[in-house]
Amino acid sequence: MEEKERKEILSKIQSMERELFFLKEKVLSLSDPKTSPKQTNTDLPKESPLLVTPVSVSLEEGPNWFIQWIGQNLFVKLGVFSLILASIWFFYMAIEEYWINESVRIWIGILSSLPILWYGYKTRKTRPYLSPSLFGLGIAVLFSAYYSGYVWYDLYGTETCFVGLILLSLTAVGISYAEKSEVLFGFASLGVFLSPILVSTGQNSYPFLFTYLLIWNALFFWIRKNMNWKVIPLLILFANHLIFATWAESKLEEAKVFFPLVFQLGVYLFFLIREFQVLKTIKEENPILTLVTIGFTLGLGFLQSFWIFGIFYPTFKPFLLTLVLISFYAVYQKSLKEVSLTIDTKKLYDIVGLFGLPLIISVIVMGMTGKALAFSLITFAFVVTMAATYSKQLYMYLATFPVWFFALFYVFAFTYRSFNEIPFLNGRFLIFVTGSLYLALSYFYSRKFSGFSKLFLYAAYPYFLLGNFVEIHLGFPEEKRLFLYSISLIFYGLITLVIGFQKQFQSLKVVGFVSLALVVAKFYLYDFWNLSLGYRILAGLFLGITLIVTGTFYNRIKKETT
Repeated sequence: MEEKERKEILSKIQSMERELFFLKEKVLSLSDPKTSPKQTNTDLPKESPLLVTPVSVSLEEGPNWFIQWIGQNLFVKLGVFSLILASIWFFYMAIEEYWINESVRIWIGILSSLPILWYGYKTRKTRPYLSPSLFGLGIAVLFSAYYSGYVWYDLYGTETCFVGLILLSLTAVGISYAEKSEVLFGFASLGVFLSPILVSTGQNSYPFLFTYLLIWNALFFWIRKNMNWKVIPLLILFANHLIFATWAESKLEEAKVFFPLVFQLGVYLFFLIREFQVLKTIKEENPILTLVTIGFTLGLGFLQSFWIFGIFYPTFKPFLLTLVLISFYAVYQKSLKEVSLTIDTKKLYDIVGLFGLPLIISVIVMGMTGKALAFSLITFAFVVTMAATYSKQLYMYLATFPVWFFALFYVFAFTYRSFNEIPFLNGRFLIFVTGSLYLALSYFYSRKFSGFSKLFLYAAYPYFLLGNFVEIHLGFPEEKRLFLYSISLIFYGLITLVIGFQKQFQSLKVVGFVSLALVVAKFYLYDFWNLSLGYRILAGLFLGITLIVTGTFYNRIKKETT
């Protein structure tokens, strides 16, 4: 490195000498113009040779650097590793030979965590990503060493062990809160949830368990308000429900309802209130995990409540689950009023509002039966469509189609449960008519909002025809059904075509032509070969008259419009 600098300095000196010589020649020529250029000594200064002095190269930079590295680094590292390995073997032998008693072993484990904690504290500013992990590792070693004294050596009782584990976990919680570290809080939360499980004696002391967990959730509720954590809330929520489900699978039916119910409702409300508060503060950022947490809070809370109410209050289960959903939308509405609505914020809250949609349907299915259930489902689908159209959010509007599919399918499936009713003069046919009317109204209400609204119109007429076919199938003998199917298609096809031509309503024209086309195809391909002679004559008569009337009416309308 020094030799290179010497060469650069000498090169600069020679360049300056040449420049100085040319300046000197120019000054002389200006002061004595008579002087011939030939008399001027124009010899350039000779370039002085570069003096290269040999530089000694250290062993680390020379070709023998590997030997030096082995001597100064690898051997030392191998030596340290050998000492550590020998120490481990020594402690193992000391334990086997009982040179070290139980309490000393525990103290060795506890003391071994201190260097890790010290280094984690030392690097909290220089290595902020490494420090929380070191803190967590040190606390985990300390936690394990302390618990080992209870489970292996019986050095202290259950209460002492539990109190010690809780104090260690709360200390970790305090450090994580001070450092605002999500990773460290995760280690602390693991200790909090494991403590009652590790010291459990199998006596089903669920009042203590759920009281303890509820206090911990209240503490997390308070800590969460100042922390923009993403993953930890979701993990704590899962841990709560996992512990409850593991306990409830074998012991819920033997327990009293108070503590399990209070625990579930407490966790449900704690997470709902806090996550909606967090959503207000981060609504302009990336709130995906917060939305996921809200969704799982609602879904898991609903499922666990369903489980509890199904065992203790089966008769009132739909009503009580409705209260659970009402509480969700009450918190939702309160949060909505406290934010200034922008386009993005409204979209965000609309998505959250959809979370309860399938749960509302499930409550309706649980709480009603028969015609009341069918009517409630199609009415709910219609109301959701109106709300989605009013919100002007396309994804909400599209979310109504699965609701409609479920409602209409259930109505169709329900119809085959009742046979002893007067055809076309019963609640079953009224439900089909109402469903078709709701579909048509959904089209008219939302036709200016989305092109998908035509799906409602194209579904309304076939669904109405389906209701007629169901009435014919259930209310008339088999030999009359084919004929009545054709009459239904002819009658409604004629009506829709006439109205479509008069009002210039293209969609009605389409469904009318489709109906008549189906009748024609059915008559020539099926009825002609399967109907009795009398019904064949009647079907052909009605079809012929309808086609003639339709054609005549069409020609007259065409002349009037042209």
